[in-house]
Amino acid sequence: MLTILLGALPVLASSLFITLRTEQALVWEKQQKLFGITRVLDQYLQSSYDGLLAQSSRSDWGREEKIAFLNRALARYTDEIAAAYPGVGVGYYSKQLDAIVTYGPSSVYGHTVGIPISQDHQGRLVMESGEDRVQEGALVRGRIMNAMHPIVREGEIIGYIWANELTEDIQSQVGEMKKSIYIASVIGLLVGLFGVALIVDNLTAGINMIKKGVFHLQDDLDYRLPKLPAELGEISLAVNRLGDELLAKRQLEAQVQRAERLAAVGEMAAGLAHEVRNPLMSIRGFAQLLQEDNINRSQKEYLEIIVRETERMNALIEQLLYYARPVVNRVDNVEINAVVQNVKKLVESQTKAKNIQVVTRLKKDLPPVACDAEQLKQVLLNIVINAIQSIETDGRIRIASAYLPEQQRVELRIEDNGQGIPPAHHERIFDPFFTTKEQGTGLGLSVAFRLMETWGGTIHVESEPGAGSSFVLSFPAGMVEEDKA
Repeated sequence: MLTILLGALPVLASSLFITLRTEQALVWEKQQKLFGITRVLDQYLQSSYDGLLAQSSRSDWGREEKIAFLNRALARYTDEIAAAYPGVGVGYYSKQLDAIVTYGPSSVYGHTVGIPISQDHQGRLVMESGEDRVQEGALVRGRIMNAMHPIVREGEIIGYIWANELTEDIQSQVGEMKKSIYIASVIGLLVGLFGVALIVDNLTAGINMIKKGVFHLQDDLDYRLPKLPAELGEISLAVNRLGDELLAKRQLEAQVQRAERLAAVGEMAAGLAHEVRNPLMSIRGFAQLLQEDNINRSQKEYLEIIVRETERMNALIEQLLYYARPVVNRVDNVEINAVVQNVKKLVESQTKAKNIQVVTRLKKDLPPVACDAEQLKQVLLNIVINAIQSIETDGRIRIASAYLPEQQRVELRIEDNGQGIPPAHHERIFDPFFTTKEQGTGLGLSVAFRLMETWGGTIHVESEPGAGSSFVLSFPAGMVEEDKA
């Protein structure tokens, strides 16, 4: 309803404005027409009233005789002009004689000849100022619009000429014009309101569809909105992109959970290796030594069982350790900046919880590097999570990528302002099972180190206690050649 109201108000306001402007234009056009008539009459007079009187042989005429002579000389022409413009009254006024000389059409207004205008008539102002003037109101012939033009001869004002039209005729024309405008405005308004209502209805239906889709997306990230037209289509596309990002984030979270499970398995494997493997090998060794002694057949069978079972348990431990080790997947062309952005989104909840700001300064148009994107994501995730854990609160993590053209390498630097690493630990942090955390497995950085070696890259740390840490990953730049077999 508000949209319809806002659509109707401009139409109504425009109609009113057009009506007023058109009425003004019509009145102005009427005035210009009337002034044009007065100028034609001014040219017809040519010389002056005295010049016309000089054409007579008499020089002793009184006022009434002079008015009658001038009327005979000018009335024919004013009647012709009045006949050419129906509804228009025209005439001459003499300042010296202070009388109406002619008033055409004479058949209607001839009786006014010789009558002076009233003292408050604006014709007197025209004869005093020498300027054109329009007067509207009740005059000799009724309510009229009267255009008055001064007659100036040799710098002297000798009278004025007028041309007027009844106001009711003008108002009748204005009324017809307003009627046409109002009809057109009402039709346009109705058509416009129908169009606005139709658009609003379609818009509301689209918005309701988007709203339902958003609620549906909360429960099912695989749901996507249908394609919609115009701006609604852009909104639905943005919502679908949001769903894609949420789905990707959920997948990343699942990867983190898998990484945590892997870390738990690694911890279990490390515990089994340290707590079980050594005594197990001792049992196996002693059993083998006992087999060399003179023992009976049944005892020998028992010792063989001990050796065989200890070897089986050792194989199980090897399998657990192998599960904890990374498996090198297919190498592909990877855009490092895209992997960094994914990792940043993945740790967003953890950084917000500790009020940590993650700043990325990624060099554009980096060449791709040959590695596995998912494994690289795990490497970066492990380093960033370590950085988050080293910061108590209100910290900063800066991730910057760069290309070193001289070395043909791509470099990725991850810096934090956390607790830092003691110098004595710099060489050991990449060793398997080395950790300073109570719940750590010591496998994350060692796996990262092995993967970087596999990809032909390097990883090293720069850190001081209390000043934060900086992990620098260096990759050889280049494309993986496609298998053409």
